[in-house]
Amino acid sequence: MRFSSRRRHQRAQALSCLGVLVLAVVVAFSLSACKSDTEKVTETVTQFMDGYDALVHPKDDGDKKDDEKSKDDGVPDPLFGDDATIAKLNEFGVESGEYHQHLLTHFSYQVGDVSVADDGKTATATVSITNATLSDAINNAASDFEAWMLTDEMQSTLDSGGRAALVDKLFDFLYQRLDGDDATCATTDATLTLTKGDGGAWTIDTPLPDEFYAALYGGTDIRTAEEAVAQ
Repeated sequence: MRFSSRRRHQRAQALSCLGVLVLAVVVAFSLSACKSDTEKVTETVTQFMDGYDALVHPKDDGDKKDDEKSKDDGVPDPLFGDDATIAKLNEFGVESGEYHQHLLTHFSYQVGDVSVADDGKTATATVSITNATLSDAINNAASDFEAWMLTDEMQSTLDSGGRAALVDKLFDFLYQRLDGDDATCATTDATLTLTKGDGGAWTIDTPLPDEFYAALYGGTDIRTAEEAVAQ
């Protein structure tokens, strides 16, 4: 079978495009396949930690309404390990999302040493976390609130809004302490453990260790914070 010069040219173009496509797929596959377990663990931990950062620094979606804004692709929901605190805050009518956002005002992190076990099935990763010290913020806010309770404003606030208004005022003081440039911050290291699944993907083991939550709250033991909120 003979092809005209035009058809030969079209066939050559098609083969050329196909060749480029195949090459792109091969390169992409090679790059993915060449990643070491250490790199994959680092990526997994980074993605997990970005979930905390995204809560306080969400992507800018321009003029979209809140319910139209998309969630950051691939960023998991952050874990706070404070279910007892949140249950108590719900009783007080405090919005948990807002509470967590203020907790993370000064949040930053850095993934450090990553170690993969000889069998290639488990790994550990050290994360250095900087954040406001929650226990200091709570103590300072309590002092602010006690001083405010002696003012005329307290009585008028109580008369107009009742107990709920007093709770709102207390958390206003807490958020001011957490958000302030003079907030006490601490940098603390924590170690996460990970397990490789049958498909080769790495996942962070849960429940997360207490030392991670202590680092997340600026060196504050979460149980101490929960006791303070419950009082």
